[in-house]
Amino acid sequence: MQRWFLIDDGPSSGAVNMAVDERLLSMVGDKGGEPFLRLYSFDPPAVTIGYHQDPLKILDVEKLRGDGIDLVRRITGGRALLHEAELTYCVAAPAGSPSFNGGLQETFIGISRAIVAALRSIGVKAEIASGKPGMSSGAMASPCLVSASRHEIVCRGRKIAGNAQRRTRTAFIQHGSILLAPGSERITSYLRGDWGGLEDLVTSVRAERGAAATGEEMREAMKASFAEAYGAFFEPFVHGNADREIIASLARSKALEFSAVAGGRRNG
Repeated sequence: MQRWFLIDDGPSSGAVNMAVDERLLSMVGDKGGEPFLRLYSFDPPAVTIGYHQDPLKILDVEKLRGDGIDLVRRITGGRALLHEAELTYCVAAPAGSPSFNGGLQETFIGISRAIVAALRSIGVKAEIASGKPGMSSGAMASPCLVSASRHEIVCRGRKIAGNAQRRTRTAFIQHGSILLAPGSERITSYLRGDWGGLEDLVTSVRAERGAAATGEEMREAMKASFAEAYGAFFEPFVHGNADREIIASLARSKALEFSAVAGGRRNG
């Protein structure tokens, strides 16, 4: 069996959560070694945008602020996503890890299979989507939940989990959201343009089995499925003082990035 490090985090702000994930990518790239599985959630709810997205073009930033919703940029690509009523996961591993010795597609497939197994273990009939890879024309302005790309996870054709990945020469990170109850579909109320409702395009654990999974239930299901899928055993990981200082600095930077974005203004 291969040792994986486990970070079973409580809820944090969007800036802190994205800072921790960014730090994990740097850590595994610099030091090599074992993969990480991190499980976490957002409080308050947050909209994360893809690395290359311009929030002024796609979001009503003032409305987000008025509703007390954080805005933060991910280190990964993809589109805007509202993190609410979900369990979020992050997998980080060095290049050449025995658990991930294939390429981009193989990594997506392996992680998606583990998530499908976790959902099925709690009574949700999830499967891996067979849609087109990548994004269609105009997709950068659309919400992440509007379509299921290949290797994402669906139930009855509706998206129940999304993911995004970033690869460097020495490591990769993949993170994504598992929808436990309605909430994330509200992203359309903060997007510029008329996207209508997402109710026919997305689903959740609650919708599929009649009751939402508790955060703890979904976390335990994820640990068990990843341990089985990758022949792994988990060792709890706690960041040291130096890591915590780096994460705090990253979080402050992320929190400040959009602090002056309002009415067409950017922070300089």
